[in-house]
Amino acid sequence: MEVTGIVQRQAWLNKVIPPVEFLGNGLWSVPVVFPRNPMRYTLAYVIVDGGDCLVIDPGFDSPQGRLDLKVGLRAAGVGIRDVSGILATHFHTDHLGMAGWLRRASGAWLALGKEEKRYISAFEDPAEESEADRNRMRTWGVPEDRVGEAAMSVEDLLHMRRLADPDLRVGNGDRVPIPGFELAVIETPGHTPGHICLREESREIFISGDHVLPRISPNVSLEIRGDADPLRSCLESLDRIEADTHFEVLPAHEYRFRGLQDRVRQLKSLALQRSEEVVRELSAQRNPTVWTVAAKLSWSRGFESLGNLQLRLALSETAAHLQYLRTSGHTHFIEGLPAAPLPA
Repeated sequence: MEVTGIVQRQAWLNKVIPPVEFLGNGLWSVPVVFPRNPMRYTLAYVIVDGGDCLVIDPGFDSPQGRLDLKVGLRAAGVGIRDVSGILATHFHTDHLGMAGWLRRASGAWLALGKEEKRYISAFEDPAEESEADRNRMRTWGVPEDRVGEAAMSVEDLLHMRRLADPDLRVGNGDRVPIPGFELAVIETPGHTPGHICLREESREIFISGDHVLPRISPNVSLEIRGDADPLRSCLESLDRIEADTHFEVLPAHEYRFRGLQDRVRQLKSLALQRSEEVVRELSAQRNPTVWTVAAKLSWSRGFESLGNLQLRLALSETAAHLQYLRTSGHTHFIEGLPAAPLPA
């Protein structure tokens, strides 16, 4: 893998926010702060072509984030009111969060993938939904004193409910309506059910969202009303994109790189190694649960250090691996997982 975002990588290693960068041909990289999160920032991409301006993944909505985006737009020679289109690669707060404010301020259209549903915020009563999620954590074996930490709170759920709905849906092969660019949509479910990537053949760029990052393996979670087998979807999505190895990859976090095929193969290998690790724990434990399996897996920061959202992500990722093993024919039963049919 060849790192092309040299300045971005150095900023990542130094744990600081990278600068706004001009990438040529009307394309800019704009870091937007992601407060109180180890990812630190989201890389928004701004495309300016004539009288049109597209913002891809505007980032988490915060006072500093709004300022970050304004600074990036100013560097590109435009302002908030010049934004004509907004696209989010998926339904997460660090990508879609600022879209509602930006749309109100600019009058721009907002696009999401065709399959990206409000799976997390599709509830009627937030208190009932939160309690249902707490009960789900209990079936996963989460100790009672950690249930509230791992489950979605009412405040969390209401925050997800406030995320903007799209004006436009795009799917496989669709072109994003921005003149001067041929941004083709590729559906890449896994990280979320409706995640999309963007491919620009003439410029040889691949905007990967969270589907492919240069160093981190993106989280794949088993969520309420989400994909019934998200890890399988992720692996199939990786198969779909590995041919564009000479394209420059523009991820939503960390830094730009080339070598998509090698990175895709590495991500698939890491995912399958983790599933093998899960199998070993299932064999070693008498009455395994999502919690007891997750607690024994190798996490970069150590399971004991995980709390709040990071704890939930670890549990949901473990559950995704358990579900993948179930739908692959592994017979060990784990309570709290959906009874998905075996693949044909």
